[in-house]
Amino acid sequence: MINTKRLNFLKSVKFCILAFSLIIITFTFLDIPIFKFSKLFNESIFSFFKNFIDPLSDIFDPLNIILLCVFIIFLNLNMNKIIKNEIKLRTLESRTGFSSDKIASSFSLINLICKHFIYSLAGAGILCNLLKYVVGVARPKYFFNESYDRINFFNFEHKVNSFPSGHTQAAFTLAILLIIYTNRFTFLILIFAILMGISRIFMSMHFPSDLLFGAYIGSLTPLVIFDWFFKDKINTIIKSNKISLSDLGKLLYNRLFI
Repeated sequence: MINTKRLNFLKSVKFCILAFSLIIITFTFLDIPIFKFSKLFNESIFSFFKNFIDPLSDIFDPLNIILLCVFIIFLNLNMNKIIKNEIKLRTLESRTGFSSDKIASSFSLINLICKHFIYSLAGAGILCNLLKYVVGVARPKYFFNESYDRINFFNFEHKVNSFPSGHTQAAFTLAILLIIYTNRFTFLILIFAILMGISRIFMSMHFPSDLLFGAYIGSLTPLVIFDWFFKDKINTIIKSNKISLSDLGKLLYNRLFI
């Protein structure tokens, strides 16, 4: 079963108050000093974020992940035909060692997980972008170099849609989704998400408070969507058929050759 109890603190009122208090304090007192301090780092640090971390953001762009999930769902659209086809079903059973019921349930589970990824990435992205244009916080390079006001509410200009950080939101949305389903490598996953966020400061695109708010939105959204729409369905399938993540990978791999 998928157990998200260890992540439930992210949905608590106490954590919400703590997060927003930290965001407000950082925005008011720490954004500019921290950003200026980041410019004192060695050139090799900038190079690391520019040439290694920042390109990862493009690879794991939400649109790419959404398209991959859509492709997998499309690949499984004819699963009923495969299950009803005696030869194909027997081939899948022999290659995976699964019963026909487990194969059918696994296909359904894959589709539910893909939909969870799509809803979470799209939902968090839409919310993040709406907030960007409502608040209208200037990006650092325009605030410092072109004397933009720090806040310009309801502004659709790209130069003043810094808060919250979309890259950081996307990184944490994907990170929480991976943690929910793998229940492994949590530390490494979070480190990569944090580095993707920090890279936006070194790219002069965001202040620290932008990252904090983006991380909060990205962490909370997939958990809420999971609880509201997917938790019961997914856990029922897993419990009934004892399906693991490796089982799904094995089925998908063999599905490509059927």
